[in-house]
Amino acid sequence: MPKIKKEKNKTHTLIISDLHLGSGVSQPEKVLKLLKSFSFRKLILLGDVFDSLDFRHLSAESWELLNYIGKISRDKKVRWVRGNHDNGLPELFRTLMNAQVYEMYTWQFKHEKYLAMHGHQFDRFLVDNVVLSNVATAIYNFIQKIDFDDRRISHYVKRKSKGWLRLSEKVARGAIAAAKEQEAKYVFCGHTHKALQKVNGHYTKYYNSGCWTDAPCTYITIDEKDIAIKEY
Repeated sequence: MPKIKKEKNKTHTLIISDLHLGSGVSQPEKVLKLLKSFSFRKLILLGDVFDSLDFRHLSAESWELLNYIGKISRDKKVRWVRGNHDNGLPELFRTLMNAQVYEMYTWQFKHEKYLAMHGHQFDRFLVDNVVLSNVATAIYNFIQKIDFDDRRISHYVKRKSKGWLRLSEKVARGAIAAAKEQEAKYVFCGHTHKALQKVNGHYTKYYNSGCWTDAPCTYITIDEKDIAIKEY
């Protein structure tokens, strides 16, 4: 009996962020499975694809993912919005992934303007306290590595962290203000690792794509009918 080929999920635009490839909590194999399960026209990598500029920590799975993105870019649009972790990457990776790189990316869809930025631009604590921020990130990554499969400890830390909650709201407010300035109806960010949707009045809609270092992983789809934050 012939094998029945499973039909792929379909969307126009797929948005993922905060993969942090090279870190101990990255999950490139999951990202690859997601990309292979979808039929899409555009892929937006919304920042922090890498965890650092030390590529010796990249796993075989990370390289497989990067090569796959480069392969699909031959017939799909790949847009890479820089995050604070992957800012300043060498030309090698842009060439490998064949992605157009932006600090801020705008596009038109269904007669509306869309805006995408990583979101670290609105994180003053990160800008003013780089070392302390890196230490806090390292501690949280360690908690994730030793956590249970359901991530109950790291989720508890996130829920109880007032700083994390304030950051999520701060990035949302900054992104919405930037969208108004750019006259964009929809704005998308990453950075906070917290998936979120907010509506500001009847005009600006804000979406945060979450991350791929936690469970569940989250991503955004944009199509003719809807914009949705989904779990993987």
